[in-house]
Amino acid sequence: MRGPPIHVTCDCGNERDLRYGEKWKCEQCGKTWNTEQIPPEDYRGLMRELRRLRLAALVAGLCAVAIVLPLAYFVNLGFLFIGPLFLTLAAILIGPFWKSRVRRVVAERPRWKLHPE
Repeated sequence: MRGPPIHVTCDCGNERDLRYGEKWKCEQCGKTWNTEQIPPEDYRGLMRELRRLRLAALVAGLCAVAIVLPLAYFVNLGFLFIGPLFLTLAAILIGPFWKSRVRRVVAERPRWKLHPE
């Protein structure tokens, strides 16, 4: 399962970012940490939510292109040059709201307490 990294902090203070399903043996104390202790449903739910937000941004961009291309073809070719300006303006105005939503989803994600094996 490929998704956001999981930050693991060993009892001795050593830290590492792992992917789901990876094991890590601490170099300082020798404890082994396994990210498969995290319930797969919880991790899939987080991945699903992040994928949904990414898809929403992609759909918004495609909608903007779907509006500009017919205008350029049927009305005036000048609209083709306004398209990138329109996308940039949308990214500037809507981007911060989208980023704050992503940050909120990541901040509200479940916290898991892993135990060394």
